Amino acid sequence: MRRALLLSTALLWLAGPASAADIFTIKDAILQAVRTHPGVGEASANRRATESELRQTQSTLLPQVRVEASYGPEKLHRYITPAPVGNGDWQNGSNASVVVRQLLFDGFASIHDIWRQAARVDAAAARVHERSELIALDAAEAYIDVVRYLRLVALAQENVASHRRILGNVRSRFSGGRSGEGDLQQAQERVASAEAVLADFRRSLDEARGKYRRAVGLEPYNLRFPGRLPAMPPSKDGSLAVALRHNPTIRAAQADADAAKYGFRATAGAFVPTVSLEGRALRGNDSDNLLGRRDEVSGKVVMSWDIFRGGQDLWRRNEFAERMIEQNMRHARLQREAFEALDKAWAARTVTSDRIAALLRQVEAARRVVGAYTKEYELGQRTLIDLLDAENQLFNAQVSLVSSRGVAVFADYQLLAAMGHLLEYLKTAPPPEAVPLDVAGGIVPVSLPPIILQEPGPGPEPLNVAVPLPPAPAPAPGDPPPVIRFTERWPQWQASPQTAVANTSLGELSAFAAVPETGSRIDARWLQPTMSFAPPAFAGPLPLSPSTGAGVN
Repeated sequence: MRRALLLSTALLWLAGPASAADIFTIKDAILQAVRTHPGVGEASANRRATESELRQTQSTLLPQVRVEASYGPEKLHRYITPAPVGNGDWQNGSNASVVVRQLLFDGFASIHDIWRQAARVDAAAARVHERSELIALDAAEAYIDVVRYLRLVALAQENVASHRRILGNVRSRFSGGRSGEGDLQQAQERVASAEAVLADFRRSLDEARGKYRRAVGLEPYNLRFPGRLPAMPPSKDGSLAVALRHNPTIRAAQADADAAKYGFRATAGAFVPTVSLEGRALRGNDSDNLLGRRDEVSGKVVMSWDIFRGGQDLWRRNEFAERMIEQNMRHARLQREAFEALDKAWAARTVTSDRIAALLRQVEAARRVVGAYTKEYELGQRTLIDLLDAENQLFNAQVSLVSSRGVAVFADYQLLAAMGHLLEYLKTAPPPEAVPLDVAGGIVPVSLPPIILQEPGPGPEPLNVAVPLPPAPAPAPGDPPPVIRFTERWPQWQASPQTAVANTSLGELSAFAAVPETGSRIDARWLQPTMSFAPPAFAGPLPLSPSTGAGVN
């Protein structure tokens, strides 16, 4: 069934498109991946969360208002003469106060902390763009792999059919005495080798389909081999210049370095006083051991300074200095890696184009060689080995040609992704979270916070855990199956010659086959992987334990 399905898929592929509107192009796959992939949503949520951290930091520059209220019994005992009224008695008192505090100066620590958070938001936005570009590139690679392996499976099926035709011809010649047994065995070996290659390509096709489902989120259907991209960058130097400015990985690393720089500058605030304006209003009733009602209002300039904290501030400044060095080195490393990826993509585009031209000539020449060798073999001027080698060379050249075409097409997409322009080239908009903050003159605009009353729901994949799974079906009525220990069942079939093969290593098979006492041969199950090495069903009673001798029917 599986072979028929693969064959029909390959035939539909070779037959050509039924309608241009039904083709799911590589651009459609990329758009679907960018819009629906959970990785993009994950990066977008991280960007929004990082911006929320920025808004929290901005709130330190705004007035802080705190309201307090208290009520409860109080007792005060003063050892003075004369004693005040109510001395030593419990009094129920209440207090209500409002405190307003406005930060005036903290050594610019809050300003630098806001700029640090703004740089982190820009880094998160660049990572949304980076994730979108990488997922688009993964979708393009998966698309190309599926259509490439569809063609390779079709080529492998043609190769198997060609070798089977040669095998049929050799059998006819062997029956007529025109070929020896060696030619027959050689043809059978080549057919088996071609079938093994076909099985490998089918496995690779299944893996490519799985990768496509992971990247795009859909089953691969009605795909077509994409062509080369037009209007590509004319020079590698120009591509490097564009990558330096627009590659999202480099931009994210630069933003992280800026965040580390502002974090280091913010540590200087620990070495200067903090000045704030504080206003208080209090109304008390029988509180603080003062009978009656009272009102208090105050407005003060408050200065605070931690003179010594055990060297904590110095070590924190040292930490942020090293973090700044770390991020600068990381920026330089990622810049080199981005340039390396661009160099590889550029080399793949240029060198593979020359390789494709050479492979086209090789395929045509190999096809002519196969035709000539077939005629010469019939005339007795060529051996079977010559014909089989020619068929193998033609097949290898066709496989290399299809693979090289896939590499060349993917190199175009890889080059655009290394430049950070893949989505822009395909006219596919990235998520809105990929846009950095609009900071003009160091002023970060303030935003009103949203009010969230309900917790976010679970994502759509892999499943909604809030929905209970259906209960498992109840077992059919009947006697419970017998419980037999493996160590008790083992002696019943351990000595059988069939199962001895299952316990013999591959290196011992030849010795096992030559045992004269048993006259056994290698078990056929080694040649039939679908057959099981499980012991045959035992019809008689099995002992539950060596001591009781009781059995189970």
